[in-house]
Amino acid sequence: MLFKLEGADSVEPLPFVDFADQKKLEKDLENLLAKNLFGRLFEHTPLLAFHQERPRQGEADIYALNAQGDLVVFELKRATAGAGTLEQLFRYVAEAGEWTYAEIERKFKNYNKDDLSRMGLSVAHQEAFTLEKPLDEGDFNRQQHMWIIGSAADDALIRAVDFWRQKGLSIEFFPYRVYQMGSDFFFEFFAKPHDIHVNPAKTKGVLFDTNRSWNLESFRSMITQSRVSAYGDRKEAVYSLARGDLVFYSHKGFGIAGAARVTGRGVRADPENEELYWDVELLTPIPKDFDHPRAMSFEEVQKVTGKSFFWARIQKVPYLTHEEAEHLLKELQTTLFSL
Repeated sequence: MLFKLEGADSVEPLPFVDFADQKKLEKDLENLLAKNLFGRLFEHTPLLAFHQERPRQGEADIYALNAQGDLVVFELKRATAGAGTLEQLFRYVAEAGEWTYAEIERKFKNYNKDDLSRMGLSVAHQEAFTLEKPLDEGDFNRQQHMWIIGSAADDALIRAVDFWRQKGLSIEFFPYRVYQMGSDFFFEFFAKPHDIHVNPAKTKGVLFDTNRSWNLESFRSMITQSRVSAYGDRKEAVYSLARGDLVFYSHKGFGIAGAARVTGRGVRADPENEELYWDVELLTPIPKDFDHPRAMSFEEVQKVTGKSFFWARIQKVPYLTHEEAEHLLKELQTTLFSL
Protein backbone atom coordinates (compact mmCIF):
# COMPACT_ATOMS: atom_id res chain seq x y z
CA MET A 1 0.00 0.00 0.00
CA LEU A 2 1.18 3.51 -0.81
CA PHE A 3 0.48 6.35 1.59
CA LYS A 4 0.55 10.07 0.95
CA LEU A 5 2.41 11.95 3.67
CA GLU A 6 0.16 14.57 5.26
CA GLY A 7 2.48 16.70 7.34
CA ALA A 8 4.96 15.19 9.76
CA ASP A 9 2.69 12.76 11.58
CA SER A 10 -0.17 11.77 9.29
CA VAL A 11 -0.60 9.49 6.28
CA GLU A 12 -3.44 9.01 3.84
CA PRO A 13 -3.78 5.70 1.90
CA LEU A 14 -3.92 6.06 -1.87
CA PRO A 15 -6.66 4.18 -3.75
CA PHE A 16 -5.51 1.54 -6.21
CA VAL A 17 -6.93 -0.21 -9.25
CA ASP A 18 -6.09 -3.30 -11.30
CA PHE A 19 -5.58 -4.08 -14.97
CA ALA A 20 -9.29 -4.51 -15.59
CA ASP A 21 -9.95 -0.94 -14.45
CA GLN A 22 -7.57 0.26 -17.17
CA LYS A 23 -9.40 -1.73 -19.85
CA LYS A 24 -6.34 -3.92 -20.29
CA LEU A 25 -6.51 -7.61 -21.14
CA GLU A 26 -5.11 -10.50 -19.14
CA LYS A 27 -2.65 -10.99 -22.00
CA ASP A 28 -1.29 -7.49 -21.30
CA LEU A 29 -0.53 -8.52 -17.73
CA GLU A 30 1.00 -11.77 -18.96
CA ASN A 31 3.30 -10.02 -21.42
CA LEU A 32 4.33 -7.46 -18.81
CA LEU A 33 5.26 -10.18 -16.36
CA ALA A 34 6.86 -12.52 -18.90
CA LYS A 35 9.20 -9.71 -19.94
CA ASN A 36 10.11 -8.61 -16.41
CA LEU A 37 9.29 -11.52 -14.13
CA PHE A 38 12.65 -13.22 -14.00
CA GLY A 39 14.85 -10.18 -13.62
CA ARG A 40 13.27 -7.10 -12.16
CA LEU A 41 10.28 -8.51 -10.29
CA PHE A 42 11.87 -11.67 -8.90
CA GLU A 43 15.49 -10.60 -8.46
CA HIS A 44 16.17 -13.11 -5.67
CA THR A 45 14.26 -16.08 -7.09
CA PRO A 46 15.65 -16.63 -10.61
CA LEU A 47 13.69 -18.92 -12.90
CA LEU A 48 14.22 -20.23 -16.41
CA ALA A 49 11.10 -19.62 -18.49
CA PHE A 50 10.38 -22.17 -21.21
CA HIS A 51 6.77 -21.73 -22.32
CA GLN A 52 4.03 -19.11 -22.52
CA GLU A 53 0.31 -19.54 -23.14
CA ARG A 54 -0.83 -19.83 -26.75
CA PRO A 55 -4.27 -18.77 -28.00
CA ARG A 56 -7.05 -21.35 -27.53
CA GLN A 57 -4.69 -24.04 -26.20
CA GLY A 58 -5.95 -24.50 -22.63
CA GLU A 59 -2.60 -23.74 -20.96
CA ALA A 60 -1.34 -21.86 -17.94
CA ASP A 61 0.06 -18.39 -18.57
CA ILE A 62 3.78 -19.04 -17.99
CA TYR A 63 5.85 -22.15 -17.30
CA ALA A 64 9.36 -22.05 -15.82
CA LEU A 65 12.02 -24.16 -14.10
CA ASN A 66 13.84 -23.41 -10.85
CA ALA A 67 17.41 -24.38 -10.00
CA GLN A 68 16.30 -27.82 -8.78
CA GLY A 69 14.55 -28.60 -12.06
CA ASP A 70 11.10 -28.24 -10.49
CA LEU A 71 8.27 -26.94 -12.63
CA VAL A 72 6.80 -23.55 -11.68
CA VAL A 73 3.39 -22.84 -13.22
CA PHE A 74 2.06 -19.26 -13.26
CA GLU A 75 -1.57 -18.26 -13.41
CA LEU A 76 -2.19 -14.53 -13.82
CA LYS A 77 -5.39 -12.66 -13.03
CA ARG A 78 -5.80 -9.04 -14.07
CA ALA A 79 -8.80 -8.54 -11.73
CA THR A 80 -10.63 -10.50 -9.06
CA ALA A 81 -10.80 -14.15 -10.09
CA GLY A 82 -13.81 -16.39 -10.55
CA ALA A 83 -14.57 -19.47 -8.52
CA GLY A 84 -12.95 -21.78 -11.06
CA THR A 85 -9.49 -20.21 -11.00
CA LEU A 86 -7.82 -22.78 -8.77
CA GLU A 87 -9.58 -25.75 -10.34
CA GLN A 88 -8.30 -24.60 -13.72
CA LEU A 89 -4.77 -24.18 -12.38
CA PHE A 90 -4.84 -27.62 -10.73
CA ARG A 91 -5.76 -29.12 -14.11
CA TYR A 92 -2.92 -27.33 -15.86
CA VAL A 93 -0.41 -28.49 -13.26
CA ALA A 94 -1.65 -32.09 -13.41
CA GLU A 95 -1.18 -32.11 -17.18
CA ALA A 96 2.24 -30.43 -17.04
CA GLY A 97 3.35 -32.81 -14.30
CA GLU A 98 3.31 -35.60 -16.89
CA TRP A 99 5.58 -33.79 -19.34
CA THR A 100 8.73 -35.72 -20.15
CA TYR A 101 12.18 -34.19 -20.32
CA ALA A 102 11.96 -34.30 -24.13
CA GLU A 103 8.67 -32.38 -24.13
CA ILE A 104 10.04 -29.66 -21.84
CA GLU A 105 13.22 -29.39 -23.91
CA ARG A 106 11.19 -28.97 -27.11
CA LYS A 107 9.10 -26.20 -25.54
CA PHE A 108 12.25 -24.56 -24.18
CA LYS A 109 13.96 -24.43 -27.58
CA ASN A 110 10.85 -23.02 -29.24
CA TYR A 111 10.47 -20.34 -26.58
CA ASN A 112 14.02 -19.12 -25.93
CA LYS A 113 15.47 -17.38 -28.97
CA ASP A 114 18.98 -16.85 -27.61
CA ASP A 115 22.24 -18.70 -27.12
CA LEU A 116 20.69 -20.92 -24.43
CA SER A 117 18.28 -22.40 -26.97
CA ARG A 118 21.22 -23.82 -28.91
CA MET A 119 22.12 -26.05 -25.96
CA GLY A 120 20.29 -29.06 -24.65
CA LEU A 121 17.95 -28.24 -21.78
CA SER A 122 20.12 -29.80 -19.08
CA VAL A 123 23.22 -27.91 -20.25
CA ALA A 124 21.31 -24.65 -20.60
CA HIS A 125 19.85 -25.17 -17.12
CA GLN A 126 23.33 -25.78 -15.71
CA GLU A 127 24.60 -22.64 -17.44
CA ALA A 128 21.69 -20.54 -16.17
CA PHE A 129 22.09 -21.55 -12.54
CA THR A 130 25.90 -22.19 -12.52
CA LEU A 131 25.52 -25.74 -11.25
CA GLU A 132 28.61 -27.91 -10.84
CA LYS A 133 27.15 -30.44 -13.25
CA PRO A 134 23.97 -30.77 -15.33
CA LEU A 135 20.92 -32.32 -13.74
CA ASP A 136 19.99 -35.79 -14.95
CA GLU A 137 16.98 -35.88 -17.24
CA GLY A 138 15.03 -37.66 -14.51
CA ASP A 139 15.60 -34.75 -12.12
CA PHE A 140 13.44 -32.41 -14.18
CA ASN A 141 9.76 -31.95 -13.32
CA ARG A 142 9.87 -34.14 -10.22
CA GLN A 143 7.88 -31.51 -8.34
CA GLN A 144 5.45 -28.81 -9.43
CA HIS A 145 4.76 -25.44 -7.80
CA MET A 146 1.83 -23.10 -8.42
CA TRP A 147 2.35 -19.34 -8.35
CA ILE A 148 -0.68 -17.09 -8.76
CA ILE A 149 -0.32 -13.39 -9.51
CA GLY A 150 -3.43 -11.31 -9.02
CA SER A 151 -5.00 -8.15 -7.67
CA ALA A 152 -4.18 -7.31 -4.07
CA ALA A 153 -7.91 -6.75 -3.58
CA ASP A 154 -8.86 -10.35 -4.40
CA ASP A 155 -9.51 -11.48 -0.82
CA ALA A 156 -11.43 -14.61 -1.85
CA LEU A 157 -8.54 -15.90 -3.97
CA ILE A 158 -6.02 -15.09 -1.24
CA ARG A 159 -8.07 -17.08 1.31
CA ALA A 160 -8.38 -20.01 -1.09
CA VAL A 161 -4.62 -20.09 -1.70
CA ASP A 162 -3.98 -20.00 2.06
CA PHE A 163 -6.39 -22.90 2.53
CA TRP A 164 -4.65 -25.13 0.00
CA ARG A 165 -1.20 -24.19 1.23
CA GLN A 166 -2.22 -25.31 4.73
CA LYS A 167 -3.31 -28.60 3.15
CA GLY A 168 0.25 -29.11 1.95
CA LEU A 169 0.07 -27.92 -1.67
CA SER A 170 3.00 -25.91 -3.04
CA ILE A 171 1.04 -22.80 -3.96
CA GLU A 172 1.81 -19.09 -3.52
CA PHE A 173 -0.05 -15.85 -4.17
CA PHE A 174 1.80 -12.70 -5.29
CA PRO A 175 -0.36 -9.56 -5.25
CA TYR A 176 -0.02 -6.47 -7.41
CA ARG A 177 -1.59 -3.02 -7.34
CA VAL A 178 -1.87 -0.28 -9.96
CA TYR A 179 -1.97 3.38 -8.88
CA GLN A 180 -2.99 6.32 -11.01
CA MET A 181 -1.32 9.64 -10.27
CA GLY A 182 -2.41 12.30 -12.72
CA SER A 183 -2.04 10.83 -16.20
CA ASP A 184 0.60 8.29 -15.11
CA PHE A 185 0.11 4.72 -13.88
CA PHE A 186 2.40 2.92 -11.40
CA PHE A 187 2.72 -0.84 -10.98
CA GLU A 188 3.40 -2.13 -7.45
CA PHE A 189 4.45 -5.77 -7.12
CA PHE A 190 5.08 -7.81 -3.97
CA ALA A 191 7.88 -10.31 -4.44
CA LYS A 192 9.17 -12.72 -1.81
CA PRO A 193 11.18 -12.88 0.31
CA HIS A 194 10.17 -9.61 1.94
CA ASP A 195 9.93 -7.69 -1.35
CA ILE A 196 13.67 -6.98 -1.44
CA HIS A 197 14.77 -4.82 -4.37
CA VAL A 198 17.69 -2.55 -5.11
CA ASN A 199 16.68 1.08 -4.71
CA PRO A 200 16.81 2.51 -8.27
CA ALA A 201 17.34 6.00 -6.86
CA LYS A 202 20.87 4.94 -5.92
CA THR A 203 23.66 3.66 -8.10
CA LYS A 204 23.94 -0.11 -8.29
CA GLY A 205 26.33 -2.79 -9.46
CA VAL A 206 25.59 -5.01 -12.45
CA LEU A 207 27.46 -8.03 -13.74
CA PHE A 208 27.20 -7.60 -17.53
CA ASP A 209 28.01 -10.19 -20.18
CA THR A 210 30.82 -9.55 -22.68
CA ASN A 211 29.12 -11.45 -25.53
CA ARG A 212 31.93 -14.02 -25.68
CA SER A 213 29.55 -16.82 -26.75
CA TRP A 214 28.80 -14.93 -29.97
CA ASN A 215 31.82 -12.77 -30.73
CA LEU A 216 35.27 -13.25 -29.19
CA GLU A 217 36.21 -9.67 -30.12
CA SER A 218 33.36 -7.96 -28.28
CA PHE A 219 35.24 -7.73 -24.98
CA ARG A 220 38.27 -6.15 -26.65
CA SER A 221 35.99 -3.68 -28.42
CA MET A 222 34.26 -2.66 -25.19
CA ILE A 223 37.46 -2.15 -23.23
CA THR A 224 39.51 -0.36 -25.89
CA GLN A 225 36.60 1.98 -26.68
CA SER A 226 35.58 2.46 -23.02
CA ARG A 227 32.09 1.05 -23.49
CA VAL A 228 29.70 -1.47 -22.07
CA SER A 229 27.69 -2.89 -24.94
CA ALA A 230 24.98 -5.32 -25.95
CA TYR A 231 24.23 -6.52 -29.46
CA GLY A 232 21.59 -7.74 -31.88
CA ASP A 233 18.15 -8.68 -30.63
CA ARG A 234 19.40 -8.50 -27.01
CA LYS A 235 20.95 -5.06 -27.23
CA GLU A 236 18.22 -3.43 -25.14
CA ALA A 237 19.82 -5.03 -22.06
CA VAL A 238 21.90 -1.84 -21.73
CA TYR A 239 18.76 -0.02 -20.58
CA SER A 240 19.11 -1.86 -17.27
CA LEU A 241 22.09 0.44 -16.57
CA ALA A 242 22.14 4.06 -15.47
CA ARG A 243 24.71 6.83 -15.14
CA GLY A 244 26.92 6.18 -12.11
CA ASP A 245 26.37 2.41 -11.98
CA LEU A 246 29.32 0.07 -11.54
CA VAL A 247 29.60 -2.51 -14.32
CA PHE A 248 31.52 -5.77 -13.95
CA TYR A 249 32.50 -7.45 -17.23
CA SER A 250 31.32 -11.08 -16.99
CA HIS A 251 33.54 -13.05 -19.39
CA LYS A 252 32.24 -16.56 -19.95
CA GLY A 253 34.78 -19.26 -19.10
CA PHE A 254 36.99 -16.87 -17.11
CA GLY A 255 35.04 -14.80 -14.56
CA ILE A 256 34.88 -11.05 -13.93
CA ALA A 257 37.60 -9.61 -16.15
CA GLY A 258 37.17 -5.90 -15.48
CA ALA A 259 35.04 -3.14 -14.04
CA ALA A 260 33.94 0.33 -15.07
CA ARG A 261 31.69 3.17 -13.99
CA VAL A 262 28.95 4.35 -16.36
CA THR A 263 29.73 7.97 -17.24
CA GLY A 264 27.65 8.57 -20.36
CA ARG A 265 24.58 10.77 -20.35
CA GLY A 266 22.51 8.18 -22.16
CA VAL A 267 22.50 5.07 -24.33
CA ARG A 268 24.25 5.45 -27.67
CA ALA A 269 23.92 3.38 -30.85
CA ASP A 270 26.30 1.87 -33.39
CA PRO A 271 23.91 0.64 -36.13
CA GLU A 272 26.70 -0.95 -38.16
CA ASN A 273 27.41 -3.42 -35.36
CA GLU A 274 23.79 -3.70 -34.16
CA GLU A 275 25.10 -2.31 -30.88
CA LEU A 276 23.73 -0.18 -28.07
CA TYR A 277 26.20 1.03 -25.47
CA TRP A 278 27.07 3.35 -22.60
CA ASP A 279 30.33 5.25 -22.32
CA VAL A 280 32.26 4.21 -19.22
CA GLU A 281 35.35 5.00 -17.16
CA LEU A 282 37.53 1.92 -16.74
CA LEU A 283 38.43 1.11 -13.12
CA THR A 284 40.65 -1.94 -13.68
CA PRO A 285 43.71 -2.61 -15.85
CA ILE A 286 43.34 -3.16 -19.59
CA PRO A 287 44.07 -6.86 -20.19
CA LYS A 288 47.41 -7.61 -21.80
CA ASP A 289 45.96 -10.74 -23.39
CA PHE A 290 42.30 -10.47 -24.43
CA ASP A 291 42.24 -14.14 -25.44
CA HIS A 292 43.17 -15.21 -21.90
CA PRO A 293 42.39 -12.25 -19.62
CA ARG A 294 43.07 -12.27 -15.92
CA ALA A 295 39.83 -12.55 -13.99
CA MET A 296 38.17 -13.19 -10.65
CA SER A 297 36.47 -16.57 -10.94
CA PHE A 298 32.69 -16.75 -10.78
CA GLU A 299 33.00 -18.91 -7.67
CA GLU A 300 35.03 -16.18 -5.97
CA VAL A 301 32.54 -13.52 -7.07
CA GLN A 302 29.72 -15.45 -5.43
CA LYS A 303 31.84 -15.90 -2.30
CA VAL A 304 32.68 -12.18 -2.08
CA THR A 305 29.10 -11.02 -2.69
CA GLY A 306 27.31 -13.83 -0.88
CA LYS A 307 24.91 -14.05 -3.85
CA SER A 308 23.98 -16.62 -6.48
CA PHE A 309 23.46 -15.03 -9.87
CA PHE A 310 21.20 -15.96 -12.78
CA TRP A 311 23.95 -16.24 -15.38
CA ALA A 312 21.64 -16.82 -18.37
CA ARG A 313 20.88 -13.12 -18.71
CA ILE A 314 23.13 -10.47 -20.24
CA GLN A 315 22.61 -8.36 -17.13
CA LYS A 316 23.05 -10.87 -14.30
CA VAL A 317 20.56 -10.71 -11.48
CA PRO A 318 20.27 -9.97 -8.66
CA TYR A 319 21.83 -6.52 -8.95
CA LEU A 320 24.27 -5.34 -6.29
CA THR A 321 23.58 -2.50 -3.92
CA HIS A 322 25.92 0.48 -4.03
CA GLU A 323 27.80 -0.83 -0.99
CA GLU A 324 28.03 -4.39 -2.35
CA ALA A 325 29.31 -3.12 -5.69
CA GLU A 326 32.01 -0.98 -4.10
CA HIS A 327 33.13 -3.95 -1.99
CA LEU A 328 33.33 -6.22 -5.04
CA LEU A 329 35.25 -3.54 -6.94
CA LYS A 330 37.90 -3.32 -4.21
CA GLU A 331 38.29 -7.10 -4.14
CA LEU A 332 38.46 -7.25 -7.94
CA GLN A 333 41.07 -4.48 -8.11
CA THR A 334 43.17 -6.30 -5.52
CA THR A 335 42.88 -9.53 -7.52
CA LEU A 336 43.68 -8.06 -10.93
CA PHE A 337 46.46 -5.73 -9.83
CA SER A 338 48.16 -8.51 -7.85
CA LEU A 339 48.04 -11.18 -10.56
